[in-house]
Amino acid sequence: MYNKKMQYVIKSVPTDDKEALEALLNEMSELGWDLYTMHEVETDSSFDFNCIFMREKQEEDTTDLDDIVNITNFKYRMEKMLAAPSSPYASCKEIQLKIANQKERIKKIKNQLESETLSPDKKKQLNNQMSDELKQLDSLKQALINEISPTTMYSNIKEEKFVVNLSEEILQVISMEESDNLLAETVKVRQDLTEKLGYVIPHIHFHNSDELLQNEFNIKIHDIEVFRSIVFPECIAFYKDDIKGYKITEDDFILTDDITGKKLVWIQKDKVKDFWVQGLTASEYIGKAIEYVAIKEVSDIMDYNDINKYIEKVIETNSFLVDNIIPDFITASDLKYLITCLIREKVSVKNIVYIFEKINDYANEPTKEDLLDKVRLALSRHIIKDLSENGELKVIEFSDEILDKIYSFFKEDDEAIIRIDADDVQNIVTKIIKFSKSKKITNPIIVVPLDIRHMVFVILSEFIQNLTVLAHEELVSDYNIKFIGKV
Repeated sequence: MYNKKMQYVIKSVPTDDKEALEALLNEMSELGWDLYTMHEVETDSSFDFNCIFMREKQEEDTTDLDDIVNITNFKYRMEKMLAAPSSPYASCKEIQLKIANQKERIKKIKNQLESETLSPDKKKQLNNQMSDELKQLDSLKQALINEISPTTMYSNIKEEKFVVNLSEEILQVISMEESDNLLAETVKVRQDLTEKLGYVIPHIHFHNSDELLQNEFNIKIHDIEVFRSIVFPECIAFYKDDIKGYKITEDDFILTDDITGKKLVWIQKDKVKDFWVQGLTASEYIGKAIEYVAIKEVSDIMDYNDINKYIEKVIETNSFLVDNIIPDFITASDLKYLITCLIREKVSVKNIVYIFEKINDYANEPTKEDLLDKVRLALSRHIIKDLSENGELKVIEFSDEILDKIYSFFKEDDEAIIRIDADDVQNIVTKIIKFSKSKKITNPIIVVPLDIRHMVFVILSEFIQNLTVLAHEELVSDYNIKFIGKV
């Protein structure tokens, strides 16, 4: 059905007129319409049922039905328009109003029953109607009891972990009718991360948001916005450096890509040439942003249920490893820290059994930072293999001046405290970016002493998104390590 053109019609009947509702349903069924949804709404004077019917679009439609809509994302808009009250307070007020109206209807029927001129048939009809109305009143009273009960509030103590909000203009990217849609793209992202890093990102929730500007989307982790950008569904995005010679027109959109920091040009699809480098559709760019956020925010995304799944994988192969190190040598929180740190630096944890073996070997290390260093050293061949090109790895070193500055961040009186001067960090970042541009390097790899490697990454990766930081000890001899300069 998703590949068919559908059309919709809206019809309304009073909620207390059962015969009219029955007649409407029968009439629409005879005309080939299926009921899509039915929702009770409040009007100025009463409550009505808004019935939305749908059917496959007719080639020649001569019907006089009103309000026909043929739009891909119709269901998202209509569900939003006819949504139930969004808060318990609003629901409570609505139920109370319904109860008041219901009592008024019962009172009218009671007054009619007290009339002495009623025929037996009419009196029987009113008694049956009274019985139905009393049942509805009881149902409403029970609904009110449920709504005001504190117990129901516990169901609201939850939070969607990974959310992508979309503005109205770009809702089409999640339409099933589009061959290039975001839902399929998220499956691809999840599959790629699983294969490359052994990291399975959680379920992603998609919502329409009125808070976004035109063509905007944002990504929230635990209801905190971590990424926001703009896409254009009718365009293809290219990095400006990849389309040298193309003359920018007034129909194009130029933005800065928050993932790479490069200039991104959105060009109308009919202007794109077949021989150009492959660009990014709106769905692909949002997918790219999802992958970027999934890695950068892994420590907030991955929870202890995810950690348990890694543990279960190890138990299937070698339960001794788990029994020997958890919790006597490392806690679940230490294990979460270790795994998320590796993923954050794009080190694969796919071979989780081997990682547990190394954790077992070094479980007596005094701190979790020391344990992380040891595990990375054990994985150094895998790390360098993924970074090198044709057996060669180009790396950058820090000058003695910058190393002295970094070591000065540690205070001798308390090694647990790191005091960082923002100007010093900005100076280091500027030098790295300037040097990388001069050498035409898009993914700089910095080599530093082992004892400051992780801290350097944590600080500088906030400013240089595609940065890799290695320790000298991780540079295995199997590869040609080329030092291209110092900053």
